[in-house]
Amino acid sequence: MIDTPNINTPDKVEPTRGERLLKLATWVLESFGPLLAFWIALRIAGLLTAIWVSIIVGVALVVREIVRDRKISPFTAFIATSVAVFGVLDLHYQSGFFIKIEPALGNAATGVFFIGSVFWGRPVIIELAERSAGKTLPHARRYLTGWTVVWGVFFFVRAAAFVWMAFNLSLEKAILVRGFAGPISFAPLFAGEMLLRKVLFRKSAAQSAAK
Repeated sequence: MIDTPNINTPDKVEPTRGERLLKLATWVLESFGPLLAFWIALRIAGLLTAIWVSIIVGVALVVREIVRDRKISPFTAFIATSVAVFGVLDLHYQSGFFIKIEPALGNAATGVFFIGSVFWGRPVIIELAERSAGKTLPHARRYLTGWTVVWGVFFFVRAAAFVWMAFNLSLEKAILVRGFAGPISFAPLFAGEMLLRKVLFRKSAAQSAAK
């Protein structure tokens, strides 16, 4: 029988719309808080302030998780560390080429983190999905582990593309292409995941009906 992603099993008590929005906002803040703080502060107050703001937000989230859960989420720790490290490197290597190559380094590091999380036995996609759902997802572990590997490979492909741009495009063109193509590159992966989940659910339902 196919190990289908049983992610959307309804709870006994349906949360209100406000509770769902609050839960989503909390998940986004906990998962991407340092990164969001960095980009907002960068646009408002410059690089140095952005680095310090992201570090403060990262430390605050880590402390919050220690107090609440008595442990630190690997993904939160990775995001907080990577934002701080690359921010400091930006200050040290204030050159156009480093600005072009930095996305490649960041995506390569993220790919290593995603693939490594599978070998460590704690696939990051499972962590994110369970945090979003607010419960464990034992029936979806195999499915989500596979997608963790796919995302890791995806980040390596992005890193290779950014390396090519760093050596073949001017800084202005690289920033333009990165700003346009970077976000769009995620769309096929999201669409593919939703399509695959739909197909697997249909197969699972058909097999259950045939019994």
